[in-house]
Amino acid sequence: MTREAALGLLVGPGGAGTSPATVRGSRLTTYLDTGSANAAARRLGLHPQSLRDRLRRIADLTHRDPRDPWQRLTLDIARTIGH
Repeated sequence: MTREAALGLLVGPGGAGTSPATVRGSRLTTYLDTGSANAAARRLGLHPQSLRDRLRRIADLTHRDPRDPWQRLTLDIARTIGH
């Protein structure tokens, strides 16, 4: 499995920037780093429910739910490989 296959539309063309893919990726990264929606929301300055909504959108785009432990592992490995 490639990084692009795992991260789907979170891998935007053109590298870093403020594209929607980059913003979603930073939210996912914060969630993966903190391990909880509440902690990630605090770090990002969002309401926890807003972050959960964004995590559902990430799941729609990647076909991998970051709230599921095995799928979160897949996303975390793909993110790590991309660095």
